[in-house]
Amino acid sequence: MKIIDGRVRLRTELLLKFWDPDLNPLLKDYANKYKMQDRLSVMEVTEFIQVGKNAGIEKFLVYGSNSGENSHILELAKQYSELIPVGGISLNNGIRAALEEIIRLKSENAAAIDFNFLGEKNVNDRDFYALYSYCEVHAIPVIIHSGVHYSRGGYMWRVQPQYFDEIAVDFPELRIIMSHGGNGFGPSVLAITQRHPNIFLEFAAMRPKYMAPEFLQAANTYLKDRCIFGTDYPLTDFEDQIKLWQYSLREEVWDLFFHQNILTALFEPPASR
Repeated sequence: MKIIDGRVRLRTELLLKFWDPDLNPLLKDYANKYKMQDRLSVMEVTEFIQVGKNAGIEKFLVYGSNSGENSHILELAKQYSELIPVGGISLNNGIRAALEEIIRLKSENAAAIDFNFLGEKNVNDRDFYALYSYCEVHAIPVIIHSGVHYSRGGYMWRVQPQYFDEIAVDFPELRIIMSHGGNGFGPSVLAITQRHPNIFLEFAAMRPKYMAPEFLQAANTYLKDRCIFGTDYPLTDFEDQIKLWQYSLREEVWDLFFHQNILTALFEPPASR
């Protein structure tokens, strides 16, 4: 079985700063909650890839969260064919700077753009519309945080399902990956995904036993071609997450969930309406 991990961060010195509670206080509770301590030391990229391959993963979507990190992962992706770069943007320097970064990322073949602002603005805020519009016109998939997060300094409600419905209505050709699958917002997430063929649900870091059963039912049946595997490593462990999802899903949907759906989301246009 082929597996592509839909969300990881490498353990290079630069990228581990993301998890430093002094530099990123919004994430200070994650290390304890996810028992990450043994996964927060520097690891050479070759070793990282081998650890993933030992668990059965052949390719990894690797994430940056700012211009410096983006440049870092783009360079590494040139060296290692197993890495698929996803560039992250922020609004720290304004909308124009964010748009310029998206344009740069497109020119350097980033596979998608990650919008993960942890509560800076509602995801349907009109400030984002210039960015979504550019991505739609240029066929760049967007990945948007959509579920419960434990950064109590940021508002969870900024990623409500109805906001994604608005985005999908306004940008019907924009490929939208809802990171963490809208976890915590209930069946309305499934309704908007069923309604909009350009929406995908990525379940990175999700433990099936803690998810509402409706989500597992959807992943096994009517949304089986729109659900995506991810670990959010080093948040969770490769091997553990694979086993948990294999146990929770029907074997006949494994190839879709672990492999094909992320390729569809990244590289194929959305189904016509």
